[in-house]
Amino acid sequence: MLLYILVIGLTMILVFCGNFFWFPVDMSLLKISLLTLMLPFLVVAWDGISATFVRRALPEKWFTKDVKFHHVGKKECKFYELLGIKYWKDHVLELGMFTSFSKKKVSNPNDPEYISRFIMECNYGVQVHLWNFILGFVLMLFFPRLISLRFILPAVIANSILSILPLMILRYNVPRLERLFAVLEKKTNRAHASQKPSAEPSPAE
Repeated sequence: MLLYILVIGLTMILVFCGNFFWFPVDMSLLKISLLTLMLPFLVVAWDGISATFVRRALPEKWFTKDVKFHHVGKKECKFYELLGIKYWKDHVLELGMFTSFSKKKVSNPNDPEYISRFIMECNYGVQVHLWNFILGFVLMLFFPRLISLRFILPAVIANSILSILPLMILRYNVPRLERLFAVLEKKTNRAHASQKPSAEPSPAE
């Protein structure tokens, strides 16, 4: 949460100072202040629209563990580790706090069905953050050029940073969940096989 507050706060300070002090724009102090203050609310609302689209409009089967698009290779995980993901991943805000699924905690680590659903939730999160990263720049099309470049663009860049970080964390976690699911599935299959009654001997003729 602190990271998000710092990025948002720093962006707002830079936008205000840039437009009022460093590269003055032909606007009143009140207008610059109002435009700066609206930025976080505007971007959050726009992100919410794209997130709702992903969760409500796209079919669930696109986000299961078997969809190839969501598979994460070893090279990609190595890249995240080079970026020091192990040191900063727990400081990044997650949307999972609003649901029963959290990227930081697996509540039922021995239930294959739960792990499968957890992987799906991670894939949903990846898509939500990916769409937020891309569609943020579309927001600039709804405003005059001056406002888009001086106010919306800096906010969109900050939003892109705050979208790509949780996206990387979710992608980094998926292979570990998939390995856990494979182990649990094998255990479950063995348990079911051992519980099957042995075949009855055929009656003597």
